[in-house]
Amino acid sequence: MSIFVVETYVVKAEKKAEFTPLLNEFVKYKQDHAQLFDGVISWKLFKQTYGSPTGMYIEIWEYENLAESEKINKRIFDDEGMKKIQSAFHLLIEPATFSANIWSPVA
Repeated sequence: MSIFVVETYVVKAEKKAEFTPLLNEFVKYKQDHAQLFDGVISWKLFKQTYGSPTGMYIEIWEYENLAESEKINKRIFDDEGMKKIQSAFHLLIEPATFSANIWSPVA
């Protein structure tokens, strides 16, 4: 049964203009380097438009199991291109709003 790595974060107000180009860079990198993301069952990004905190992003990565997620994430984030994107990403978000959790289906 799949597991889901769920990350939440808010982009700094003064960095919002930089976020969309970086997101587009990531999506293109993900498409151009599909073999790097082999094993990721699905990836979704949502933006909260109502409720608190408004503007929170929710990123969901689906993997076969926890061991696979660890192996795949090591491969992804050891890649030099992804290191660059990830470093830039962390400069754009409010650090106190970032969280990463693992969810598993119950029904």
